[in-house]
Amino acid sequence: EDRAAALGQLLAELEALPAAELWRIRIFAGLRAVVQAERLRGRGLVEFLTGEGAGPVSTAMLSLLDARALAALGLAARHWLGTAEWGEHWFLLGVRDFGKHRRLVPSGRFERFDEAMLDPDVDWHHRYLRFSAAARCPSIEFLRLAACRVVQALDLETSGLEEVRRRLADELRLGHDFLSLQCVEQLLEDATSLRSLGGRGP
Repeated sequence: EDRAAALGQLLAELEALPAAELWRIRIFAGLRAVVQAERLRGRGLVEFLTGEGAGPVSTAMLSLLDARALAALGLAARHWLGTAEWGEHWFLLGVRDFGKHRRLVPSGRFERFDEAMLDPDVDWHHRYLRFSAAARCPSIEFLRLAACRVVQALDLETSGLEEVRRRLADELRLGHDFLSLQCVEQLLEDATSLRSLGGRGP
């Protein structure tokens, strides 16, 4: 009875899904069946995914993972970290998760995730983490408003650029290397001009 109820509920949920999600579930179920069969043969998941002819299977399986699961897999099976597929999966995840949205990147620029495609040395996993960390600063306008709030809270005659940068990083919950001193100086000029004209931050 419980099984029948569970299957009925599952069927109702599946019927509500778009076709693309249904195909992902079918692929996932097929891969799970393959992995279970390999376990019965005494082969673990790592051996299965790195053995002879494993390329298409491992690629399909990794494409089903979200960022948290992919990162956990990298910690558990570090041999993947040096493969070309590892970077490709992080690139695809970034394009999917961030799309055309721009995020703040060191040292104070705003970029789309895929704008680093021409850089042969880019670490796509690291870039993904950077974009995730900058979620609280989605635009230059948001950054300028944060600078205004910092200016209102500080005595600029006694606070240097390093202090302003530290306060901005804390305000936006960013690493201190996201903003160069030159960028902070420009933000200070904008915020000071706005304040002198009678503008107020939020």
